[in-house]
Amino acid sequence: MNTPDDPPQVGSQPASGPVSAGAERTRDRALWAAMLGMLLDGYDLSIMAVVLLPLHGAWHLHATETGLLMAMALFGSLLGGLAGGVLTDRFGRRKLLFPDIFLYIIGALVSALSPDLVLLFLGRFLTGLAIGLDYPLVATIVAEYSQTAHRGNRFAWVGLAWYVGALLSTGVGWLLLFSGSGSWRWMLGSAVIPALLLLWVRRDLPESPRWLARRGDTMAAREALMRLHPEYTSADLTTQLTLFQGSRQPWRRFLHRAWLRRLLLSLLPWFCLDVVGLGIGLYFPMVLRSNGLVGSDAGAAAVNAGFLMISALGIIYVLPRLDRWGRIPLQTAGFGMMSAGLALFALFSWTGWMAGVYLSAAIYTLGVGIGPGVTVFALAVEIFPTEWRASAAGLATGLSRLGAVFSAVLFPIFVKRWGIPLVLVIMAMVALLGMLATVVYRVESRQRSLEDLEEVTVPPVGS
Repeated sequence: MNTPDDPPQVGSQPASGPVSAGAERTRDRALWAAMLGMLLDGYDLSIMAVVLLPLHGAWHLHATETGLLMAMALFGSLLGGLAGGVLTDRFGRRKLLFPDIFLYIIGALVSALSPDLVLLFLGRFLTGLAIGLDYPLVATIVAEYSQTAHRGNRFAWVGLAWYVGALLSTGVGWLLLFSGSGSWRWMLGSAVIPALLLLWVRRDLPESPRWLARRGDTMAAREALMRLHPEYTSADLTTQLTLFQGSRQPWRRFLHRAWLRRLLLSLLPWFCLDVVGLGIGLYFPMVLRSNGLVGSDAGAAAVNAGFLMISALGIIYVLPRLDRWGRIPLQTAGFGMMSAGLALFALFSWTGWMAGVYLSAAIYTLGVGIGPGVTVFALAVEIFPTEWRASAAGLATGLSRLGAVFSAVLFPIFVKRWGIPLVLVIMAMVALLGMLATVVYRVESRQRSLEDLEEVTVPPVGS
């Protein structure tokens, strides 16, 4: 019998024979395909924080040029997210596994070889477009290829992969800083290597059985489900496919209040996270350097890596707990820590207490890791039907990137005009808004199957 703390398990994996090694490898490859996609995003965005250090001196960028450069990839991600979600729902999960990565490789090479700022803007836009296309695809793969009991854990692994990519790019950037004034070219070009690895990992993945079943292709859905779960009996397969088929819900139902609340839960917290996280994350090394908190570019990159590790440790802490504690409590607590950390950061940067600056930054980064850094990504896909899932994730990606563009363009301008303390106070208020939106629009997806989460009471279309 289900209780409020033990949600119904509609569509969970049937208890049948042992899992074959081949099926386990297929599921693991699906997870790695998602993780490496997220790693590439972490690598690409975070390498820019180090790229700015030599590039700023080599090309003598002013504040507006710096903001526009940082915003180009984010603007590309905005458009890519919106398009990628619709394309993933229209043509399937598998068909988009490779085109976006090829596009990313082209963008990375254009960026690395660009002779002027215009071509560098174009290269960064193309890499952002590719990553935006990949975001809703990655989120949907994790949701639809994972078992109910471990879905949160897999989302946490994917979130951790972002920080692994960010740390990796920071380490690579730090090493390449010593290669001369053109080091930024090698930094941008180095992203081709993880992109090529991602192409290899994504080979031969099956299409999502849920997507095939909802489209009415029962035979193909059955074959895909057998690849993922060869331990299922014929009765198990039939039961799962019946649950997966459900009934297609028209877009007009998305405008009903119940679904709009879910949409706001997926949009607002992620928007707030990117306004804060990208503003702080992209410019943190420069803030350290320009305020005399470190004595060299290499020192700024090293300190930045240390704070990324704190967020990664936060995700490691919640890895075994996300499916027990739930998304909403962790997201609420994480935003609260982010807001408190930023407020203290503002205070201590104003008073000049160095130890307080580092302590408050650690509180902020830990808050990102234990909550929003994972949960906004999960909630953007878990709480929507199969036929809308990637589109909803793409919409959330697009809006979050709009917030990131806003932050990337205006952060250096506001810092120059108002100073770091006031800008940090504003960021703390945005994080607080993310916490309030989480509480007001909360929908808990812990231990609930995707099919159970689709059960929302909405009047029939036309009534």
